[in-house]
Amino acid sequence: MFLFLTLSLAASLALLFGATEIERRAIVGRYTGVNGLAILCCFTLSFVGSLVVVALATVWGGWGYLLHLLPGTILYHFFMGVSLVHGLQKTSERVALEDQAMRRGAAFA
Repeated sequence: MFLFLTLSLAASLALLFGATEIERRAIVGRYTGVNGLAILCCFTLSFVGSLVVVALATVWGGWGYLLHLLPGTILYHFFMGVSLVHGLQKTSERVALEDQAMRRGAAFA
């Protein structure tokens, strides 16, 4: 059971960090379009997948897993969402400040 839970957590982390990197590259590359869609879809997929993992762990291991894993997966996705989106907002602010500085420099030249 421990191996199953560890692999599912690793898959979730890889999915969320991959989506965050895609969004970060879009921000730094100054791409416009459906910003945030990749991370939203991956968070949804990760949360639904975690609910499936909780259900399977409950079937295989008993109700104790449900009582521990369900609040854990909710807190995990909440804190991952807050921290990853906060990092993307900081990146967006930095890029916006660089653009403003470039425009000011071009205006004085």
